[in-house]
Amino acid sequence: GVVFAGADSEGVVEAPSVAAIDTVAAGDCFNGALAVALAEQLPGGLCEALAYACRAAALSVTRRGASQSMPRRAELR
Repeated sequence: GVVFAGADSEGVVEAPSVAAIDTVAAGDCFNGALAVALAEQLPGGLCEALAYACRAAALSVTRRGASQSMPRRAELR
């Protein structure tokens, strides 16, 4: 999960509970998904962007490897 604080908001976003197999690219996946969500200006703002990134990273650790573990956009909807 994520604890965040900014100039106008703060909070906690829980990560989905998964059975992790390989965490090698979880951080990269989280950062990439967060960048996408922020660039697309999701309606829920920062909180929704962080939740999107948490879902992406959680899904990625259920697979082996780095680039092959990255989820597709359709998997995160």
